Amino acid sequence: MGIKKTKSGVPVLLILLILLLWGCSGKNDAAPLARQGVVNLSAADMTHSAPVRLDGEWQFYWDRLLAPKDFRGPQAPAVTGFLTLPGSWNGFELTGKKLGGAGFATFRLRVLPGPARHDLALHIGLINSAYKLWANGKLLLENGVIGKNAAEEIPIQSFQQVKLRTENRPIELVLQISNFHDREGGVISPLLLGHPDKLAAHWMKERSLTLISIGSLMVMGVYHIFLYIFRAKNTAPLYFGMYCLLWMVFSLTNNANGWPVRVLIGDIPAWLLNRIDMICVVISVPVIYGFVRSLYPLEFSFRVQQVTWFAASVYLVLGLLASTMMFTSFIYLYYIFCMALICYMVIMLGVAIRRERESAFYILLGFLGLGLVSINDMLYDLQVIRSVYLMEVGMLGFILLQACALSRRFSRAFSSVEQLSGELGDKNVILEREIVERTRLEREIISTSEEERRRISRELHDGLCQKLTGARLQFSVLTRKLAGADKKTAELSSVSSLLEESVNQAYDLSRGLWPVEHDPQGTSPSLEKLARRLSESSGIAIELSQKQGCEKCKNTAVIQLYRIAQEAITNAVKHARPERITINFDCADRKQITLAIQDNGIGRSAAAATRGGLGISIMYHRARMIGGGLTIADADDGGTLVSCVVPCIMGKGDGEVR
Repeated sequence: MGIKKTKSGVPVLLILLILLLWGCSGKNDAAPLARQGVVNLSAADMTHSAPVRLDGEWQFYWDRLLAPKDFRGPQAPAVTGFLTLPGSWNGFELTGKKLGGAGFATFRLRVLPGPARHDLALHIGLINSAYKLWANGKLLLENGVIGKNAAEEIPIQSFQQVKLRTENRPIELVLQISNFHDREGGVISPLLLGHPDKLAAHWMKERSLTLISIGSLMVMGVYHIFLYIFRAKNTAPLYFGMYCLLWMVFSLTNNANGWPVRVLIGDIPAWLLNRIDMICVVISVPVIYGFVRSLYPLEFSFRVQQVTWFAASVYLVLGLLASTMMFTSFIYLYYIFCMALICYMVIMLGVAIRRERESAFYILLGFLGLGLVSINDMLYDLQVIRSVYLMEVGMLGFILLQACALSRRFSRAFSSVEQLSGELGDKNVILEREIVERTRLEREIISTSEEERRRISRELHDGLCQKLTGARLQFSVLTRKLAGADKKTAELSSVSSLLEESVNQAYDLSRGLWPVEHDPQGTSPSLEKLARRLSESSGIAIELSQKQGCEKCKNTAVIQLYRIAQEAITNAVKHARPERITINFDCADRKQITLAIQDNGIGRSAAAATRGGLGISIMYHRARMIGGGLTIADADDGGTLVSCVVPCIMGKGDGEVR
């Protein structure tokens, strides 16, 4: 991807992402806001319109737990002030001092729904403490046990939805809250008022988005973990899989989502779920940094990686050992660190794009959305801005773009594999042709060698041997004629004997070069004569055992088997120092031919210096030429065993292997 394309695409996609996040925020600018403890909804269609958020200024009574009856006396309680909800009383200035998170208070709001009669429902979102809610003097909800100190309070965090009727008159809402266990005191999430069916649909939509996010995170997390298992050299899938699984656990245990894990497992203490989701948030920061650093190690600093793990470790220990109040009171420092880290990572991803790193554009685009919603959620959690939690939307966008980057990488990898496979296929075809051609040439060379052996054998037999035989006969005649000359007769007899030995050696050489009977049928070579000749020349006992299936044989494989036997016996004589050599030739079943040569010599290990020479290589090659298999192994009773098994191809005519 070129730089120009990246520069032109980033602003457009970034604007689309911001619009998407803004559209998913759920903010309704047309909804009326409460003023001085009163909200006028007379113009709203409470039956058919979407649920209305009861945002705005609620009457605030600090350090007092007031019931509806307290407002019906001759003198109403003095209002401490007006607190904008959703929000917390942290930082509310009272008598020159700012309130902290711990304490208790009462909130009051009058709702004017209009003259029509309505069946409505009220949805109470996240309140990190115990509370009671009255509507028109009737107690609707009691969540936990309200107390005036930490020992008396029993907080329970849960989402509630109750039905109420307008009865053609205003609705008076009185809300008591105590908070001694969390950083924020007050109402963190908006209270929604609307038709019961509309509220149920709204809540179903929120739950569906949460479940889709949880399922997507689980699939992507497990998928990337298995990618790492199958290819452990690349740590990027491990980091990304861990990141997805951490946020999956966070979504399951987070109270803003209504704790889906309780639906799956059952009742779990709120303090434990709070610890789990905060630990997931803390650990996810160094994990996501490790992910991008594993992709682009030249752009992202290793020292920053160490700093992220150190900060996460400090807050992890604090989260495990400190109270909820203390832990949540210091979380803003970690949020500041995370915001700075997000800015640094965006800058470094921009550098990676400028350097044309692979898939950096998609990673940056996904991380921009994730970073924006992360900053939104952190600022909203700190009550700096009025918004809603958008982490599910951001995570869905992030894993979507990560999937695009992964698909792009796989597409390139598959294209490369296809190209390499095509090239390899072409090379295999060429190699197969070369192997076929080489095999043909080798056979021609062997065939030419055999023909040359035959030619030389015939020239020796028909030429030199005949002439030497004639010369020997002439010397025999001459010896008889000179029988009277004793001295000359002895010399002539010596020359005649020498000529006779030369004739025998010439015939042996002729038979060794081409051991085939010289008749028109071209019968097979004689193993018997080979054994007798080599036994006489070496002085070693060579025994032959044959089992024949035909009287005569013209199988061309027999020639190569003869050469293998010749080479095996010669090697045994030269290197094994045996006392006996046995030759077994078996073709009785007419399906295969078996040749075995065994000696009782010193064995292969003692003769290792001569193993693997040219003669053995030629033996293996001859066996392959005739479709057989050659094995050379140590014999059970000592020595060496050379065996070759080839399929028997029956030939026409008669020939005998002797």
